[in-house]
Amino acid sequence: MLKICSARLVPLYPVLGLLGACAQAINIVSVCNSSIYCGGELLRTVQLARIFPDSKTFVDLRLAHSENETLTNFTNLMRDTNNNPSREQIASFVDSNFIDGDELFNWNPPDFDPNPPILDRIADPKLKQFAKDIISIWPGLGRKVSPDVAQNSDQFSFIYVPNGFIVPGGRFKELYYWDSFWIIRGLLISNMTQTAQGMIDNFIYLVNKLGYIPNGSRIYYLGRSQPPLLALMVSDYFSATGDVAWLEQNIATVERELYYWLEKKKFTVEVDGKQYRLLRYISDEEDKGPRPESYYEDYSSSRILSEDRREEFYKEMRSAAESGWDFSSRWFVNAKNVTTDNLTDVHTSRILPVDLNSMFAGALQIVGDLRNQLKDRRSAQKWWSLAKYWRLAIENVLWDPEDGVWYDYDTTAKARKKHFYASCATPLWAEAVEPGAAPEYAARLVRYLLASSALNFPGGIPTSMWHTGEQWDYPNAWPPLQSIMIGGLEKSGYQEARKLAREQVTVWIRANYIGYGKWQKMFEKYSCVQPGGHGGGGEYSVQSGFGWTNGIVLELLQRYGKELQLDEDGENGLPNVRMV
Repeated sequence: MLKICSARLVPLYPVLGLLGACAQAINIVSVCNSSIYCGGELLRTVQLARIFPDSKTFVDLRLAHSENETLTNFTNLMRDTNNNPSREQIASFVDSNFIDGDELFNWNPPDFDPNPPILDRIADPKLKQFAKDIISIWPGLGRKVSPDVAQNSDQFSFIYVPNGFIVPGGRFKELYYWDSFWIIRGLLISNMTQTAQGMIDNFIYLVNKLGYIPNGSRIYYLGRSQPPLLALMVSDYFSATGDVAWLEQNIATVERELYYWLEKKKFTVEVDGKQYRLLRYISDEEDKGPRPESYYEDYSSSRILSEDRREEFYKEMRSAAESGWDFSSRWFVNAKNVTTDNLTDVHTSRILPVDLNSMFAGALQIVGDLRNQLKDRRSAQKWWSLAKYWRLAIENVLWDPEDGVWYDYDTTAKARKKHFYASCATPLWAEAVEPGAAPEYAARLVRYLLASSALNFPGGIPTSMWHTGEQWDYPNAWPPLQSIMIGGLEKSGYQEARKLAREQVTVWIRANYIGYGKWQKMFEKYSCVQPGGHGGGGEYSVQSGFGWTNGIVLELLQRYGKELQLDEDGENGLPNVRMV
């Protein structure tokens, strides 16, 4: 047993009292009330007619007229067709009342540098060129919101933000929360600090306006967030710039976002006779119906359920979307408390996730550290105390001493979900373990990982070992999960863990290099079994661009570029990457 197991748990309520969390008057714009973009008969009629193969296409269109005029035109359509319009009539209505969204301009980041200093840290000339090619993608992903969105907001689903930003790519043409963490990290590595600051300022703007950061910058994403990484973004930016004045101006907003998570996502669980407070993903209870951007998909999936269970299904689908893992066997649990491959068994809100709580614990510590940088020792101590509480709650609820790994916890089954998911290294990555305990944890985790065979794939670490057809399961290998696994093992300070991290660096850089060489594209996800092959499954086809993929390759090349060597004539005629 780890030494930390005997550590005294910090009582929660005095800590919350110190922070004043209970007294915080957080003004939260919880849900979207648009009768066009978020709910109502118009949305239902258009989306179920399947006018577009991707449900997101419709809710991204702008109105050609005012909201009232559009609704009146729809009422007339339904009256004239006896409430039974044909698909052609619905398509004609959409053509007359909606315009392909012109809310975004292409935007060239003013601080783009095609030859940033990171290139000097990469020894191999072909990998250096690869990094240069990736850096050259940034301007093509640059967007800025039209002032028209601010002036006529009811005609758009887009939520206005003031600064230019980098989109993920493909169908994802807005600002996404957790994607942007790795995009911003890539921008800082690319010496684009002005663009990185602008993106963080956009998130700060959203917190000040809405009380939190939604899943993405569309009104139909209101009521759900994504993994809480704002504090980590701010920490990365401050480490790169040392901009004390900017930090002082924005630290209260960063804290406000953490209060939102404490207020809205908390759950108390009893384990071994003691109560612990942790977080879960759960969409706002006022949000109803299928997800607007996936309306047809959610509606169709729900048909096999009895009518009284459909609203709960929609809520759990939105909650899974909040996790960023939409969708995965992580969230599928049937009535017998068995993990399944069935989408209608989604029960996200009953799961206490390893990654969410680790990121949150890390954020609490970081905010304390940032307050300390501002010489506010008293505030820092409050956040540090809460961070310590969260670390110990993670240890007592999510750490499995028998298997030597962190698992998600099912609050209904009152048991850990004992399956491999690539999120299991997040406590090490987020430094959500007690200082000094990381090597001991890592030694156990290494044994678990080796026994799981999860590190044996030629195209990256699979998301899970479940082949469900969902995109956050086998055989997909997702960039952020590679970053978390590699970063966690590397940070642990345990030699064998660091060795495994470096092996995975060569696997991932090789896969991305092969894929780029074949398609001249960077994908949002890859196949763990076919190096460089793009991933699949889920509700939409694989997207290219791709913001977080680019950021993570640059992150690894910055850290390991001096030690990596590329051999073009590797096994089976494919390139090989090795550490030297």
